[in-house]
Amino acid sequence: MAGEVDREERLLFGGMARLGGVDFFGPTYSSSAELRDGKIHIWIDPSNLWRPKGALERISKWPVLRSIFLWGRILVQMLGSIWALVSFIGVMAVLYFFVVLMESGTESIGGPVGSVLAFFAAFPVLPILLLFFAFMKFSSVGRYHGAEHKAVAAYEKYGEVTLEGAQRMSRLHPRCGTNILIYIVGAALLDPFIDWAPYAVLQFILISEAWFIFGKTKWSIGIGNFMQKYFTTSEPGRKELEVAVESFRELLCAERGERGATKEPVLLSPRF
Repeated sequence: MAGEVDREERLLFGGMARLGGVDFFGPTYSSSAELRDGKIHIWIDPSNLWRPKGALERISKWPVLRSIFLWGRILVQMLGSIWALVSFIGVMAVLYFFVVLMESGTESIGGPVGSVLAFFAAFPVLPILLLFFAFMKFSSVGRYHGAEHKAVAAYEKYGEVTLEGAQRMSRLHPRCGTNILIYIVGAALLDPFIDWAPYAVLQFILISEAWFIFGKTKWSIGIGNFMQKYFTTSEPGRKELEVAVESFRELLCAERGERGATKEPVLLSPRF
């Protein structure tokens, strides 16, 4: 294992776990990997994510404007990933039907049960959050999520990624999207008390601005780590970790100019 080197040489990578696999995003390429038919399938694609430069880059860091750029990038990233897009649409559909179901139950049942349903209808984020946590914790997504963090952390520490190095890393990561979840929940809990139509849009600005301001504080990272540990990640097995490591290694080769994008997947035989 190579020793630690100057962190200024590091590239910035992000990732996203999904059922049966994991995706990574680099400055100029992205990778998508899954285990299928006893082989690790890895796709390398050029990144189509637009990045502001020059004066526009400086403007994109201003308060409020940085939030618009952030949500714009997230939207573009979702549109570029069929899994992310399907997941988002699925969550929105479940949320809508859940609220309709709770409201119907409130009107037809009444009594204490109706009161509980009315509460859930007013704050649908709470039961949806419980379902989300259960899905993350008891499916392969939680394990791939932990593997994704370990692979990124190994690169950030060592400048390279090996299975042995990734195994030593924590499955918790300070840049995890889970950390913004506390701000999303906070904004959602305020929603029933703010009878103002523009809030439906402005709450996204509120969420991201709060995250930009407080996201790197110890208490925010601490809450995020707690949620990662107990709700959104699980310790990966060797299978999930090897898929993540091999995917990251192929992406790193592409970012270093050692390979290009692939129309057909790279097939690797797992060692687990």
